[in-house]
Amino acid sequence: MSSDSDNNLPPLFILYGSATGNSEHIAKDLTKKYTAEKPEFVSEVICTELNKFKKHQKYWDEELNGPVAKYPVIVVISTTGNGDAPENGGRFVRFIKRKNNVESQPFRNVVYAVLGE
Repeated sequence: MSSDSDNNLPPLFILYGSATGNSEHIAKDLTKKYTAEKPEFVSEVICTELNKFKKHQKYWDEELNGPVAKYPVIVVISTTGNGDAPENGGRFVRFIKRKNNVESQPFRNVVYAVLGE
């Protein structure tokens, strides 16, 4: 449950793409850690598959007006085969590779870290 002081804070998004489950386990472990020891710069921790990023992208399109300037996102992803994206991350990878997204900058309000395994 959020307190009144959390109203201006963004959630921390932890997104994963995993074929064998390793990246999913890492993401869920990070979620447990950050939920238990919630950083002071987030209101909550949201963990989901990379392909469900569009559900949360509505947040990222808006500029933040609180003490935090950008939405924090952690991406945990593994590769399959010859460096291909896992099935539950393919839609996300195709989205960020589109040429028209270079101009629209869909992640302009996001600060992110990527953990690849």
